[in-house]
Amino acid sequence: MGRPALPKNVHILKGTGKKNPDRMRKRENEPEPKKPLGRPPPRLTAGQKKCWRELQKIVPDGVLGDCDAWAVELACVLMDEFRTNPLEFSAAKLTRLEALLGKFGMTPADRAKISVPKGREKNRFDDD
Repeated sequence: MGRPALPKNVHILKGTGKKNPDRMRKRENEPEPKKPLGRPPPRLTAGQKKCWRELQKIVPDGVLGDCDAWAVELACVLMDEFRTNPLEFSAAKLTRLEALLGKFGMTPADRAKISVPKGREKNRFDDD
């Protein structure tokens, strides 16, 4: 089984679209999030909402959108459960949590695959 295909925004962040333009052509019609991730759903517990807000602050820019809310919810439920009772947290749940965090670019190895362009400094001739 091969590696899963990466979404267009990850190819843009990694710069692989420039190296292999065919990858971007294959993703021309890939759906994109309509909005940013947004607030945590009201059904989450206080601890899960805290995990949601924490994840939002630390995830690399341009990775998450509104269509990722269910995956983020699952990660937050698992993270809160791990923090609440780490000794009872099963290996299967830990594996799933690590996989989700990896997909969000939240591990050193996955983050190394992403390149976020730095904003350039404004000068006095730039339009505001």
